[in-house]
Amino acid sequence: MVKKTECKKIKILDMCVDNYTVRESLLRLDTYLASAMLNIIETVTMEQLILANDHPAVKDCLKQADLCIVGDCEILSETGHVTAQRMREIREQDFLCELLRRVTLNRKRVFLIASTDTELLQVQEVFTEWAPGFVASGVYAVETCTEDMDTIVNEINGAMPDIVISALKSPDEEEFLQSHKDKIGACVWYGIGTAFWQKSGVRHVGSALKKLALRGRLRLSMLKYGQTKNEDKK
Repeated sequence: MVKKTECKKIKILDMCVDNYTVRESLLRLDTYLASAMLNIIETVTMEQLILANDHPAVKDCLKQADLCIVGDCEILSETGHVTAQRMREIREQDFLCELLRRVTLNRKRVFLIASTDTELLQVQEVFTEWAPGFVASGVYAVETCTEDMDTIVNEINGAMPDIVISALKSPDEEEFLQSHKDKIGACVWYGIGTAFWQKSGVRHVGSALKKLALRGRLRLSMLKYGQTKNEDKK
């Protein structure tokens, strides 16, 4: 059910999540930004792991991602990979913070996408707080799209970004990416999704209770997955 490997990957519910330190993940980011093809980074939460059972696009996206960042400390707790350093890095969203500082310092072009105009404003406010001087080269709220989704792709490509940061929630983000990734002209697509909204300070009432419920559902999913695997071996 849970497997540790030398390449720092956590196998959970038939998916692999990377357990690299922030420094190791940033080295991979540098490689992606120098690439001519689209590289996908996903922040993986308990909610996504649970949704993957019912939404093939979520599972496919996580399996195809070049880098899966752990977005919930509970994933480490449930899989037995707890270290003080990694738990702190996840709680503080260190990878996202460092990414924002790097792209701001190196003047990389960033395109932001979210579900609504209100969410776009919230994302930009948090980003400029974490990385003073951060300015997006383009933004788009999906709610304003009155035509087909290719309109969004055209908006992205028109801004010529190095990296697209998506604050869309699951499964909307994964479904859009799976359908349009071959048309997106950027080096990196980074899905921050649910993890960002949980930890950015833009909190919703009952978020702690929701996380507790998700942990219970994740534990149950892992138990059922393990039982199914054992039955298949008989």
